[in-house]
Amino acid sequence: MILQSLVHLYDELSRQGKVAREGWGIAKVSHRLVLDEEGGLIGIVSARKKVLRGKKEKEIPSDMMVPLPVIRASGVKANFLCDNSSYLLGVDNKGKPERTKECFEAARALHHQILDGCHSAEARAILSYFDHWDAAGARDNPLVQTNLEDILGGSNFLFHVGNKDVSDIPEIRDAWERYYRSGGGEEGTIKGQCLITGKKDMPIATLHPKIKGVLGAQSSGANLVSFNAPAFCSYGYDGEQGQNAPVSEEAANAYGAALNFLLADRTHAKVMGDTTVVYWSEHGEEAYQDGFLGMMGDEGGLTDEELDDVLAHMKEGRSSDIGGISVSPDEPFYILGLAPNAARISVRFFLRNTFGAFMKNMEAHEGRMKIVRPSWEKGRIPLWRILKATANPHSKDSASSPLLAGSLLKAIFLDGRYPEALYQNMLRRIFLDRDEPAGGGRPAVYKVSYVKAAMVKAYLLKNCGTKWEGKIQMAVNEDCNDISYVLGRLFSVLENIQLSANPGINSTIKDRYFNSACATPASVFPVLLKLANAHLGKLDQPREIYFKKKLGALTDKIAMPDTGTPLPHRLTLDEQGAFVLGYYQETQARYAGKKEEK
Repeated sequence: MILQSLVHLYDELSRQGKVAREGWGIAKVSHRLVLDEEGGLIGIVSARKKVLRGKKEKEIPSDMMVPLPVIRASGVKANFLCDNSSYLLGVDNKGKPERTKECFEAARALHHQILDGCHSAEARAILSYFDHWDAAGARDNPLVQTNLEDILGGSNFLFHVGNKDVSDIPEIRDAWERYYRSGGGEEGTIKGQCLITGKKDMPIATLHPKIKGVLGAQSSGANLVSFNAPAFCSYGYDGEQGQNAPVSEEAANAYGAALNFLLADRTHAKVMGDTTVVYWSEHGEEAYQDGFLGMMGDEGGLTDEELDDVLAHMKEGRSSDIGGISVSPDEPFYILGLAPNAARISVRFFLRNTFGAFMKNMEAHEGRMKIVRPSWEKGRIPLWRILKATANPHSKDSASSPLLAGSLLKAIFLDGRYPEALYQNMLRRIFLDRDEPAGGGRPAVYKVSYVKAAMVKAYLLKNCGTKWEGKIQMAVNEDCNDISYVLGRLFSVLENIQLSANPGINSTIKDRYFNSACATPASVFPVLLKLANAHLGKLDQPREIYFKKKLGALTDKIAMPDTGTPLPHRLTLDEQGAFVLGYYQETQARYAGKKEEK
């Protein structure tokens, strides 16, 4: 299903001119080999382009459309028109002259096989070059000597005849495409039915294309489909590589081109933890990706106003307009999560649904996350911030758990239950972190931050909805009498009393007692209430009266039993979350009140 969806995307992108058509691909070209009409080498010209790297200008190879390069694992295999110096010049620094000679001869044979029937001057010039070029003495050629350092350090070379790149000559392009469609003309090419397209008698890909752009995978590219041990192979296909899952070369190149296109666009391929998430609509329209990106809370997508308009239309089942493009809620939409695995890529998840369904699921998550926030927090909470909040802010590797990223994203995209590990990690960070001001290039750390509190609220509403629905709201719920929530609010008031009595204090009761008050309130709150009485005595009469009324209103919500303490000895995990929310919302109400007074 994954490969089939990517092949369909390739067809759409190809029709739109966004990717190379069948049989063509992008290669990095560093030089052009300039030939005259008789096939003589008359120049080696740089094809590099200048780019800025920081403050410095640097020359790098140009990305050019050329006949689809072959996939080399080992052995000698030539490319058409564009290749490295071993194949096109017979020159390299590998110290294996016999192999270098074999490479040049392979290139010569391939070009004769494809161009022998062509009559254009450019095709005859290329064949004449291969027939007359002295590969054995190539190093002594004046042009090679002059450019030897560039040649040995270059990437690929492309033939250039008559002021034209030969890949632009119609007759040569047609000859290549006939050759490519015939299966490459290689002896021993295995043909069969393609698992992806269903076409019969198709050349089967032995090696699949490299996928580049997955965070943590090899920079040269990694395989999404590959087999290198009998344990991974079907019966009777041990050691046969691509035959184990027969995919035609046409389909393999198509899915590779489509996936590399998505990964190359960093706006529409986001990294969450160790998971690289790519997403696309069935018809390859970027407007859908922009809308999805906006819902993930990342810059580069739509504004909040535009998103609100799109969501309003989606709820009614109507199409919306994004950048002049009509966006339908019924458009099939795909989300693929990829993670590195040595020289291969593992699939964290693959989800398919309509665009409208995904948007509604993410909006439901946003609704659960809504909570009163500090003045400096704006817009939606990006998904990466939720994951980051579960990691140690002082760790060199501040990435979240790899498995946690995949399970959280699936829960949000499918509107499922949040992973228990996410909630437990969030509580652990609340217990372990301390308030720290920003400094030394490091952002401020908050014990109970906006993101942590929002995720705790979302978890309680989704996973424990029968207990907390109606009790947990966006801001302080004065009518909620659940003791764990009330105790959280009470702790915030006690902290406020201490701060009012001791302005500029370095350490508050939050630093010493928050964790134990949240987990075992019966053992801590009597001590805190006793401290509060001492602090109240230091305040002026109006503030003392205000805080006594506040304390009285909260303690009145705590039911008095006939025997024993009214405070619970222990709070369950979901009650600890309610305690955190009570503390956070009461604290935010305090700051909001001060702002209104000013």
